Amino acid sequence: MSTLQLENVRKSFGKAEVIHGVDLEVDDGEFVVFVGPSGCGKSTMLRMIAGLETVSSGQLKIDGRVVNEMTPGKRGIAMVFQSYSLYPNMTVRQNMEFGLQQAKTPKPEIKRLVDEAATILKLHPVIDKRPGQLSGGQSQRVAIGRAIVRDPGIFLFDEPLSNLDAELRVHMRVELKSLHQRLGRTMIYVTHDQVEAMTMADRIVVFNDGVIEQVGTPLELYNAPANLFVAGFIGSPKINLLNATRKSGDTLQVPGGKLTFPQLDRLSEAGELVVGIRPEHVVVADAGDADISGKVTLAEQLGGETFLYVEIDGLENAMIARAPGQIRVQSGETVGLRLPSDRRYLFDPKSGRCLNRLTFD
Repeated sequence: MSTLQLENVRKSFGKAEVIHGVDLEVDDGEFVVFVGPSGCGKSTMLRMIAGLETVSSGQLKIDGRVVNEMTPGKRGIAMVFQSYSLYPNMTVRQNMEFGLQQAKTPKPEIKRLVDEAATILKLHPVIDKRPGQLSGGQSQRVAIGRAIVRDPGIFLFDEPLSNLDAELRVHMRVELKSLHQRLGRTMIYVTHDQVEAMTMADRIVVFNDGVIEQVGTPLELYNAPANLFVAGFIGSPKINLLNATRKSGDTLQVPGGKLTFPQLDRLSEAGELVVGIRPEHVVVADAGDADISGKVTLAEQLGGETFLYVEIDGLENAMIARAPGQIRVQSGETVGLRLPSDRRYLFDPKSGRCLNRLTFD
């Protein structure tokens, strides 16, 4: 049972500061995902928690104890890396036993711990095989098994599924979430894949350029992004963003048309703004009922739904609209799009801050 606290944690490599004063609390038993683009600092932060990187300043606490100077082996953590790092000349059982043997754990206890982990991870059918005889998913489960037998308070995962194919990644996401529910241990998981973050996390920590942009549940971040970065990073397909110029009253000029924004003066006095709307909230409409119109450049028909990519004059990227799966729209057709006022976000382009809050029932 373990908690984690980061208090103004900073990390520098020489004169270059890469983590800029991070504060975070992780509760006992939480599944927290660090997400962000490559180079944002998420893996460096995970390595500091593990004790594989030093903390330049600030305090890192596990169960209330400052562990900045504590060796990795004494922190009560276990880490699963992107590469499985299995010993090729050892069987699955021997790979899971090795760390316990090094710690001089009694043999009966080693057998009990390994058998329990093998049962949890369904590894008994391959327990006597070597890594070269295993699939990618089996190898990853063995790597997780080596962590489980150590009985850590905190599990750390550094992009553990990135080497797997798409179908197996989906399967392993489900297995890892089920494992968390069975063990009830604190887990911190690093990924650049926001779909993994959305489907697995109790809470998501969005990193960008060495700082935390926002912390919240998957739906909190999706429905109420704090800024443009979070809005653009969370969600697949991505949110539609339109540069807007204030006209008279509550009217904004956007590429392809005009939008009325109720109580615009109360939200912002800026002349330049950004309007955001997610693809599922864009409505394909008749020309007379549309806010903007454009030409369909691509129709991704997936059966249950169709994603339309619509080219709008003056808009750099195509607008994306999620439509019914059986919609009869071809590339090259002109379609109208309605952007419901109660589903539009408004952002300040200078600060990136979201200026309004939407309500989702």
